[in-house]
Amino acid sequence: MLNRTRTLAHIGILLGITAVPALSGAPVVDPGSFRTNAAFSVDSDSMNLTSAVATIEPRLGAPGYSWLRITFYSYPVSPDDLPALAKGDTASMDKKWKSMSSSPKDYNTSHASIQLTVDQNEKIWQVDMAIPGHGCTIAPFEPDVKAFLQDYQFDGTNLRLKSKGSYACDMKFMGKPDQKFSWDFDLHAVVFKKIK
Repeated sequence: MLNRTRTLAHIGILLGITAVPALSGAPVVDPGSFRTNAAFSVDSDSMNLTSAVATIEPRLGAPGYSWLRITFYSYPVSPDDLPALAKGDTASMDKKWKSMSSSPKDYNTSHASIQLTVDQNEKIWQVDMAIPGHGCTIAPFEPDVKAFLQDYQFDGTNLRLKSKGSYACDMKFMGKPDQKFSWDFDLHAVVFKKIK
């Protein structure tokens, strides 16, 4: 078993994945494996984020579909966050973000999310993006999804996702001018199943 674990660890390192089975059967995740470099903007509001957490859960009201969410933060994942993250619970990370609310500049540039609607075969049907104060379906149709996915591999546990682009979000229904959503990220992530 030890040799198999070492082999899986070496494969994981080559793929950029740092979760491997431990001898007890529970995954061992290095807090450093959440590090990334991601840029997001909506019009003139922009941010660079350094951590990413990926979770998956069934999509409410749409049997056979799931939400695969990647939440980006401006601060690192700590060892104390790992037990909750292993259950797909980002509450401890979100609490750190919400604690920044007394400083709007920090609060508004410390959090972003990409939400993928995936089917049972891991095919993506829609992509949503949100940063504080802004949200949009940035890939509502198949050609948009295809343009969004410069590199995508998902086996139900490990995610490889690279995307760079922009999308003009129609805000007329809200009586606002269109907004330009932009993003640039390249990540390898272990996806944690959300446990209710």
